[in-house]
Amino acid sequence: MQQPATAPAGSFSEDTRLYERSVDSTNFLLDLWWLWLIIAVVTVAVVTIMGMRRKMAALEARCAAAFGDVDALLAERHALIPNLVAVTKEHIGHEIAVLDRLLEAQQNALETFGRNRMTAETEVGNAVNQLVNIAGSMPKLASSSQFPELRLELSRIEERVTAARRYYNTTVAEYDAARGGFVSGLLARFAPLPEHDRFDLGEQRAEIAAPQRVAFG
Repeated sequence: MQQPATAPAGSFSEDTRLYERSVDSTNFLLDLWWLWLIIAVVTVAVVTIMGMRRKMAALEARCAAAFGDVDALLAERHALIPNLVAVTKEHIGHEIAVLDRLLEAQQNALETFGRNRMTAETEVGNAVNQLVNIAGSMPKLASSSQFPELRLELSRIEERVTAARRYYNTTVAEYDAARGGFVSGLLARFAPLPEHDRFDLGEQRAEIAAPQRVAFG
């Protein structure tokens, strides 16, 4: 008895309609081109925002570290002030107004924070400079062994403070420039960025190190 003929088996792609399915999938994806465009824009925006956030965090950390350097040097200057006052009183033998001004400015600086702290430190530096200039013109004090050493140490600290202040102000300028951008402005709405004020200590007080002309009569 003759067996019925069987249809030849097709290929795997024909049996599974792989080509037709691929075409359908491609057409479906092409029809949703706007969705892929949105996804691409959102991805770029997220990457840009995350990169800017990392940059802002790094700049803010630099500002904080630079301010810490200035603060440490100012602490060294504060530590020398009591010795300067004591030596001046010992050799002058009477009170002078600049001593009271210096001590008052120092106390104010130690009790003040933020932008007012910077202004207070400027007053301390000006008072130190005035006291050194006045005391250096007094023969008895200028010829002592302690006063020249204190003046030299204060001069070294002032130079380091000036350099640290300039670096700090440079980092603050970079930070402010970055904060003024469009992306950083958007970040500020959702995650406020801390502000850093510039530290103005006035003109460099080189007079502290300058030799004084003393008339011994």
